[in-house]
Amino acid sequence: MSQLDQRGYVLAVERYPCTAVAVPEARAIAARAYAPYPWVDHDTVKLLVSETATNAVLHAGGGGFDLICHSPVGSSIQIELHDRSKSEPTRRVATAGDSHGRGLELLDILAPGWFVVTTLTGKSLIFTLEATACPADPTAPPPPSSRPTAP
Repeated sequence: MSQLDQRGYVLAVERYPCTAVAVPEARAIAARAYAPYPWVDHDTVKLLVSETATNAVLHAGGGGFDLICHSPVGSSIQIELHDRSKSEPTRRVATAGDSHGRGLELLDILAPGWFVVTTLTGKSLIFTLEATACPADPTAPPPPSSRPTAP
């Protein structure tokens, strides 16, 4: 299966201007999109959406960006951030006091296998997050072995 085949249907799609206020808005949209899935690491989703949206705002040269959140496929979710720049993300070496320069390192650690696809209008940065445990039915109670037993 190719990396692009890991996409489910679209849960959320939104276009944002390349402004600082767009970053928390994109983070909130992603958080709402995955709220029904308790096995999704919501903190990691919010962190990586913040990082990729901030990179678009700071480095894509304007023109806006699009966030697409895909439904789970198996035990993974895929998120795309499209911007209007054809320039590949540039890895920076951040020192302890730097407030920027860690976005790609965070992607490497939390979403290994992330990739960039050049499009007709710019590029897409795509990352996949794997669940640590994906129940068959996300609304089902935990299995009996994980429930406390009566004395």
